[in-house]
Amino acid sequence: MRREISQAERSDADIEGTMKNIVFLFAGEISSCAFEPFSGTVSAFDRSVTFAHALPDVSRIVLLSGHRSHAGAILPELPPIPPEIHHIHEEMWTVSSFCSTLAEQTEGYDNVFFFFADQPLLDISATERLLKQHLRYAAEYTFADGYPSGLFADILSAGSAPFLKKLSQDDTSRVERTVIFDTIKKEINSFDIETDVSPVDHRQLRLIFAADSLRNLRLCKSFSDLNVENCSALISARRKELYTLPAFYNIQISGRCPYECVYCPYPAMCSNGAGLSPGIRATERNDFMDVSLFLSIVDNIAAYSHEAVIGLSLFGEPSYHPRIVDLVAGVLKYPGLSVLIETTGIGWNAETIASIHRIAASAHNRTNGQEPIHWIVSLDATTAESWTRLHGCMDRDLPGRCIALFNEAVNFVHTIAPLFPRAVWSQMLRLKDNEEELEPFYRYWKEATGSVIIQKHDHFCKTIEDRRVADLSPLERNPCWHLKRDMCIMLDGTVPLCREDVYASMAYGNVFTDTFEYIRSRMCAVYEGHCEGRYEGMCADCDEYYTFNF
Repeated sequence: MRREISQAERSDADIEGTMKNIVFLFAGEISSCAFEPFSGTVSAFDRSVTFAHALPDVSRIVLLSGHRSHAGAILPELPPIPPEIHHIHEEMWTVSSFCSTLAEQTEGYDNVFFFFADQPLLDISATERLLKQHLRYAAEYTFADGYPSGLFADILSAGSAPFLKKLSQDDTSRVERTVIFDTIKKEINSFDIETDVSPVDHRQLRLIFAADSLRNLRLCKSFSDLNVENCSALISARRKELYTLPAFYNIQISGRCPYECVYCPYPAMCSNGAGLSPGIRATERNDFMDVSLFLSIVDNIAAYSHEAVIGLSLFGEPSYHPRIVDLVAGVLKYPGLSVLIETTGIGWNAETIASIHRIAASAHNRTNGQEPIHWIVSLDATTAESWTRLHGCMDRDLPGRCIALFNEAVNFVHTIAPLFPRAVWSQMLRLKDNEEELEPFYRYWKEATGSVIIQKHDHFCKTIEDRRVADLSPLERNPCWHLKRDMCIMLDGTVPLCREDVYASMAYGNVFTDTFEYIRSRMCAVYEGHCEGRYEGMCADCDEYYTFNF
């Protein structure tokens, strides 16, 4: 909401003069990447401190640091802090403690600049322009919208800080880069807000120009000459440089699946003996990834990506793995890794659920910003009859058994939802076959657990019947998100191009014999083709390129 103050009423001359501004630099959970050389011997942290001094009319700089271990990881020691910087240390920052400190430290100042201490590409001139806009319209909060994250500082009127303290009472969530806006959103109509809107909306690229991970540090180095004026042109010209490290590794740990779902190509693949198929029905397979081999993959992922989400559900039902608990524990021993389990909800026993819950509860927060474990339960229906038809239940001729299995899946969601708050989603695959159940499904599970995923159907590059209700693909095609962000690993370690390549007909290596760097470099050629507008082979018929995992 904007106050009606015209530029005539507040000219640039009116807002010039000596202000008393304060900078808040947040380093509460700063990554070791922020202290690695970014330009010569200068780190992202060093550059952030330099930027803090360069902002206009700054009378004080406050650095907020946290406990030097987080989620089981020993965080790097901060370099010597210059004496002119006021250093405040808190064991673990929450939104509540951050906003309280903000209110305490800003009394007597005019405006607050806020940014994280790992932003090596902050644009000082653009932030100065943002400050002029903030002052001209007497705003209480001003931010940039549509630009890649990391180029601007947020600007807050110091007089608004006490209100943020009140709004954030008892908020124990972690401090995110959007902490000020997220707090203001609770009473957004009570604030006068200004925005500098980018002429090109970059939000869909999810770019973070900060040294908060190895992935983003690589990104920052590739765009070290980036600023607000040239960002659109450089990002467009260097689309290939957006291909960094995987954020999501989807691993097949079980060959067996309880159903032969009508919307999935996996049952046919298992039965026909082609590619990696053993020629055994999915419901009859009894092969699993060896625990030691799985853990070796995880070790290499941690060394390569540092931070990622590890999926245990590429194909097959993860609950059938006899040592699923050991697999989860092996992932969560690394503070930068999280687990995603996508399941039918069938085959889980109370002991296994309890063991996974104990492991997740002791894992603390992840340095990748994710929950330790995410669950997606593929239900797809509101009735046992519809569920049986879609899942190709082997016991469809035994109605009582089918009802029992459907109830098992539904009860599984109700069992795990309170154990893993904010991390359990009931999923419905939206199909021509179940479109009439979409609304009741959403309403029921939204009220029951609060989290629902409505997924479009994947026809796997037109290799199976297209059951989509509508074509949701964008008018202009973009390079594939999955090539850029994902890596799929089959039971024997084979890395196909992507999940669409069920038969691994386009294998780019094997994680048991090849390095991740080698495999990714080979796959990069396909991504580069996308950047040049070439979509060849199965990519030509793909409808998943615009969907996003992590």
